[in-house]
Amino acid sequence: MLPVKVIGLGNPIYGDDGVGSCLARFLSQNNDLVIDGNAHGIAILGNLMDAQNLVFIDIDTDLKPGEVALERIEGELRIEDTAMLDAHRASPSLLIGYLRAMRALNGDAYVISIGPGNMEPFKPVSKEVLNSIPKVIELLREVVSRYGVTLNVQGDPRDFVIKCYEDALGPESNPTS
Repeated sequence: MLPVKVIGLGNPIYGDDGVGSCLARFLSQNNDLVIDGNAHGIAILGNLMDAQNLVFIDIDTDLKPGEVALERIEGELRIEDTAMLDAHRASPSLLIGYLRAMRALNGDAYVISIGPGNMEPFKPVSKEVLNSIPKVIELLREVVSRYGVTLNVQGDPRDFVIKCYEDALGPESNPTS
């Protein structure tokens, strides 16, 4: 069982929503504890059961563009939470709620949230979110170190995120061009 697992959520088709997924793809190259949850929603639950603690990377529309925050997730599941209209849009708190209800997670759960600059379909990652990535990485390093894990980061994750969006949306999606 892994002491901690990191899950990036989102879909680059919807603007800044994809940054968690793209960061996870970058980090998973050198860290077995990181997985790309993409927009798999509740389908990802099976991939989360082998960790004692979880850290999600996701956007939060309540934050200002580029703002980064760390939040502990309690994840209490209520019956009204289970009435989802779209199984691909499961929030970290809903996923944790399911895991706790199944007694598959007894440890800590956190989300590192990033305030999106845009959520428009087929738009590239915003400069605000791109500029927030070093802070996200720093915060993630701090959180996983609590569980005796060192996050291995090689290269500039911003370059990879830009490429991730280009792969999803085409080369014209580069926000720096």
